[in-house]
Amino acid sequence: MHNIRNALIRWCKDNSPHCATFDDIYFNPGAGADESRYVFIDGNRLTAESFPPDQQTLIIAETGFGSGLNFLVTAKHILDSSAVPPNLHYLSVEKHPLTKEDLLKALSAWPEYSELAALLHTQYPPAAAGYHQLNFAEGRIKLTLMFGDAAESFSRLEGQVDAWYLDGFAPAKNPDMWSPELFQQMARLSHPGTTFSTFTAAGVVRRGLKEVGFDVRKQKGFGRKREMLVGSYVGPKPEHREGKPWFKLPASNTKPEAVTVIGGGLSGCSTAWSLAQRGIKVRLIEKECELATAGSGNRQGALYAKLPVSWTHQGELHLTGFLHSVNLLNHLDPEHTLWSQCGVIQLATTEKEQQRQQSMLAQGLYPDSLVSYRSAGELSSIAGSRIESPGLFFPDAGWVSPRDFCHQLTTHPDIEIAHAEVASISRQQEHWQIDTVTDQSFAASHLIICNAELANRFEQTAHLPLKPIRGQVSITPESAIDPSLQTVVCGEGYISPAQEGRFCFGATFDLKGKERNVTLEDHQHNISKLSEALPDIAAQVSDVQDQLEGRTAFRCSTPDYMPMVGPAPVADAFIETFAQLRKDRKWQFGNAIPEHHPNLYINTGHGSKGLITCPISAELLAGMICNEPLLLPKPVIDTLNPARFIIKNLIRQAI
Repeated sequence: MHNIRNALIRWCKDNSPHCATFDDIYFNPGAGADESRYVFIDGNRLTAESFPPDQQTLIIAETGFGSGLNFLVTAKHILDSSAVPPNLHYLSVEKHPLTKEDLLKALSAWPEYSELAALLHTQYPPAAAGYHQLNFAEGRIKLTLMFGDAAESFSRLEGQVDAWYLDGFAPAKNPDMWSPELFQQMARLSHPGTTFSTFTAAGVVRRGLKEVGFDVRKQKGFGRKREMLVGSYVGPKPEHREGKPWFKLPASNTKPEAVTVIGGGLSGCSTAWSLAQRGIKVRLIEKECELATAGSGNRQGALYAKLPVSWTHQGELHLTGFLHSVNLLNHLDPEHTLWSQCGVIQLATTEKEQQRQQSMLAQGLYPDSLVSYRSAGELSSIAGSRIESPGLFFPDAGWVSPRDFCHQLTTHPDIEIAHAEVASISRQQEHWQIDTVTDQSFAASHLIICNAELANRFEQTAHLPLKPIRGQVSITPESAIDPSLQTVVCGEGYISPAQEGRFCFGATFDLKGKERNVTLEDHQHNISKLSEALPDIAAQVSDVQDQLEGRTAFRCSTPDYMPMVGPAPVADAFIETFAQLRKDRKWQFGNAIPEHHPNLYINTGHGSKGLITCPISAELLAGMICNEPLLLPKPVIDTLNPARFIIKNLIRQAI
């Protein structure tokens, strides 16, 4: 992945932005919005006549986000008009994003878009590579910002595009973007009739689009510009050979009216909310009499991402998931009643961890606005309590009450909660039958299994290698400890600022423990870890350790500590289809199609990272089910695929 650097802006006399790197303007200072409408909305014929009457979502992809003006003009067009599909999914790539400050200054020239611009500014991500999804108008409008090289970013996209906005800097100024690789990805993501428009009439663009199957026409440009290009995709669908055919996702052609979700923890509640936001009725089945009674039931959990030194799929998931969860919480709870954006300190209590943190920041993958290295003295000032080690500070991180988060997610009017313990599931003609231990039965066209380590109790999922990991948190008596701590502090464990006068800290990580009761030994373990991070607070806790309360739960994890999110594979069929992997891991399987249980999905194995992985995994699943462009890159989606352990075991000759 590329390091992302913000654009270098030179402000003109009329206060419009000029890109110093490419010596080009972002928009026409006098008529930018009018030009955007003419070139892109009119150029792509975004009117009712262009789409089937039952099409609900318009999918637009753009090759240069810039100031975001094209997005704002298009979003307002959708919101103000009944003549186009009522929902918009806008995908835009940007290699050199504006800073938040420059973005706000640039868009201040267009007061008619001030409301949308304010929402864009609030959610706008830091300059970190990858996909970032933003939401507007209660989910009617989704914006996926892809920070990185255009061709590479689109090569990682799983989805289909209805219209292309080709709006990078002019080919003469930025020739690297207008590459054959970009045009090939455009063809891959297009369908017959996909349109495009662009301000330029350059020969390299015209020839490149024709070569991959677009019909290209010239028409009058905007204002004094003589010509521009428009057209549509008329070529055959280019042959796309899946590099890992076992990870090919099943087609989902019709958005369901209703879905059933098993499991009322953070995974299930997030999944229910994401589906309900799309107008789908959700039945959420939870075996206990309350939601979030297991691993999602703690008073407070740290909301932050432990970032790797070099770019990994796991790191990309955690960073993207963290930013997604922050935006979701700001949307659901702007008053911060169930969470606090107080910042998180990640201590380096050993020389090895100090070196790891410094090496990570030296890679330049993460901007200072996301994370910075601080001395022990600086961290002590931030925390409001003595800290003896240096470490990282995440200013936009904080803590969340997972239990309250679950309840907030399920207040959606399209979510119905049923309290029952599921005994078995079976496929009955065109639907799933869900039978409970009390002989109740439910029917569902689509079923999602989210019940943590119990997800493999069913015949269809018995092959999933899930493992419970015991954890105990300790909770201080009310007002027994000085409440001066201002931020979450993480070391070997974590402690959050006091909630209702009580501190929550821990947690143990016991791979073999089966004890469900709170133990004194684990309280002492938690105090020991706390003393390494915050010695003054740990000393106060030691004085009241006989009054500590606690809570135990079992995190559900997987052998590679990545969640399982995606369609449920038919294990025996996978083994038969891809058996040749036992002999040759590079075998070409031609047109082999992996077999999945129809409309059965899995979302589990989030371990201790559920606050940053559950909401984004829920959105990923909802996108799969509703046939939307997916908000994570395909290589990351592959690392979450529940079939991955079948494939690994075939390669290892373990099955």
